[in-house]
Amino acid sequence: MPTKPTVALTFDDGPSIYTSRILDTLQKHGGRVSFFVTGNLVEEHKNKILRALHMDCEIICHAWDHPDLTKLSKRAITKQLFNTIAAIAKVTGKVSLMFRPPYGYINKNVEKVAKKLGLAIINWSVDPRDWESQDADAVYTHIAHNIKDGDIILCHDVYDSTAEAMSRLIPYLIDSGYQLVTVSELLLQKYGEIEPGRLYLS
Repeated sequence: MPTKPTVALTFDDGPSIYTSRILDTLQKHGGRVSFFVTGNLVEEHKNKILRALHMDCEIICHAWDHPDLTKLSKRAITKQLFNTIAAIAKVTGKVSLMFRPPYGYINKNVEKVAKKLGLAIINWSVDPRDWESQDADAVYTHIAHNIKDGDIILCHDVYDSTAEAMSRLIPYLIDSGYQLVTVSELLLQKYGEIEPGRLYLS
């Protein structure tokens, strides 16, 4: 169980060529993070996923090809999530019990499918909008100035600028007394359980 102030760094939309740089930084400085992976990229980047798993990071469902789930039928939402969970399980041997909806968008259909599949819904409390700026200094500064105990931080491991920001941010957070934990660890510490169909922001 975490013994210091905790934060969960999370990365969406990968894996990509930049995921390895983030793992290199973690290997050098310590800590664990959570990757919300896109299902259609899992097989291509399975070695990165297995490396992350070996480092005690967490591999979680995002969706198969990043649609706005709120515009899909319940059947199509189910397919997006189930196929991604299956792809993760094939590589890791572990079944994802959480997911993050693309764009953070949810509606009643998304909530109903999540509950039926036994999935908690994970969004975030700190968003540096790294996809928009693609500026390492801006990403680092936003997170460093807004972070607090218990936060879930949204980033994307598909940008060189984000990987560069993490090379500074990860050691900064550790030196500042934070423990970098997975989303599961953070939520279990805070709530004692992770409930299917429930939306968690931190």
